[in-house]
Amino acid sequence: MKIRKATKDDALAIATVHVNSWKTTYQLLIPEDYLNSLDIEIRKARWKKLIADGSPIFVAVDQDEIIGFANGGQNRSESYQYDGELYAIYLLKEAQRKGAGKMLLCSVAKELKKESYRSMLVWVLNGNPASQFYQSFHPLEIAQKEIEIAGKKLLETAFGWPDLDDLIATCS
Repeated sequence: MKIRKATKDDALAIATVHVNSWKTTYQLLIPEDYLNSLDIEIRKARWKKLIADGSPIFVAVDQDEIIGFANGGQNRSESYQYDGELYAIYLLKEAQRKGAGKMLLCSVAKELKKESYRSMLVWVLNGNPASQFYQSFHPLEIAQKEIEIAGKKLLETAFGWPDLDDLIATCS
């Protein structure tokens, strides 16, 4: 397995992982109608644009197939004193618990550090099994907020690393 930066040719594979991982990860949390309405072609167009814009996006490749991805950048909320944010990290269900998640998380953290970010947070939907994954990297629990998806009110928790160097130290 290897991690590399995404190219425009990866947009379809990233969109496929994105949609399929939402369907497996969130099946008990988000209404089924919404999950069934997720469209790979629409996501492909969004990922193609993000890649073209130069957003730091990494893919996990196993046997020449993209099995996961992660991306990050500037914190989208000014409410918290974290300058960087992990926007997304998704893996196909069969690729989970094999080390790709850690490699993707660390790749985003190192890229943000290289771009002069000092800290990073991530928002995780409550009930998401990946919560334990993030907690294994010893973040602080920063906040919770209510969001709405398909008419259903849900809670998200923000986990954060005030010093990217501390997170990166756990990557080796």
